Amino acid sequence: MISYPNFRKISRHSVSLGSIVFVSTILLGSNMALAASDDASMAPSKAASNAERVVSDSWITTKVKSEILANSVSKAFKVSVKTKSGAVSLKGKLPNQDAIDLVKMISEKVKGVKSVDVSGLVVGI
Repeated sequence: MISYPNFRKISRHSVSLGSIVFVSTILLGSNMALAASDDASMAPSKAASNAERVVSDSWITTKVKSEILANSVSKAFKVSVKTKSGAVSLKGKLPNQDAIDLVKMISEKVKGVKSVDVSGLVVGI
């Protein structure tokens, strides 16, 4: 029988959201870089650039979602977030125009966001 060193039991609440996002982003980036490197027709610098953009876009999407959830007013809103090349698209139903303005403002403050499209957000519950 193999003996393992004593491992500290980790509760499911001891891992922060930031840690999960960071690890997920790194894993996604490495997977994208590996997939891109398999394509012989793709130049190495282009593959690296594509992998960096994908990682950056997923990081922006995750950060926008977490910032919306962290805000005491907007945390109850159900907003879908997609990012492509730094352009964030928001989609969902919100209670009023002020709510739309709030999630747009929150999204614009996230580092790396180039633009925010709120045309997918509608007023109505």
